[in-house]
Amino acid sequence: MSAFYDAVGIVGLLVQILGLLLFGVTTGWFTLYVINQPEKNWQLLGIVYSVFLIFSAFMVKYLTPGAFGTFLAGAAGALIYWGLIKTRKKPEKKK
Repeated sequence: MSAFYDAVGIVGLLVQILGLLLFGVTTGWFTLYVINQPEKNWQLLGIVYSVFLIFSAFMVKYLTPGAFGTFLAGAAGALIYWGLIKTRKKPEKKK
């Protein structure tokens, strides 16, 4: 029975890591979405930034370093992809 609990524990940790990776990606996307709005609503920007910082502080306190690193990797990947790569204008082809 101990092997079953060990297997379930490993599956649980993998699901936690995948969930935090996905949550990091969605957090990074939402942050960029709010920042890139045509009308700048400073109240919403302040709330999003504050919640992100508070949530990160709780994650540092209560999660394992690997799980927190997975969240940060997801958020950094989203910020790099949607913040830098997707917003670049493609050069026009010369005829």
